Amino acid sequence: MNNILKIAGAAGLLATAAVTVAATTFAGETLPAERQAIVTHLGGKASAVTYWVKDAKGYEVITTLDAAAEPGTSPAVVRVSTLLQPGQQQVISMPGPLGREGATLKISRIADRIEVQKVTALSF
Repeated sequence: MNNILKIAGAAGLLATAAVTVAATTFAGETLPAERQAIVTHLGGKASAVTYWVKDAKGYEVITTLDAAAEPGTSPAVVRVSTLLQPGQQQVISMPGPLGREGATLKISRIADRIEVQKVTALSF
């Protein structure tokens, strides 16, 4: 079962990368175009890849989190999808290892663009 989860997680990350391989933006840089990857380093080996696509009902924002685990444990890969209208935002937080702070992403739709920010838990 554990191997199936690892394979499924790796396949999800590869699919995300395949869709967005042409251009990558890092959080805090120039704002991304539709289907362009936004890579956010969350600390340690953890990272997030976010991209968006126009939908008839709004912008579908897809974020794949690779919550790199401590040495000797299995990583956790999570994919989150949400539909954002102008002025809406989504907050995704991951707990950190015992005794350390976790990571929080704030994804906002501002007019016809998407912004991704790594924030501290209390700053949103």
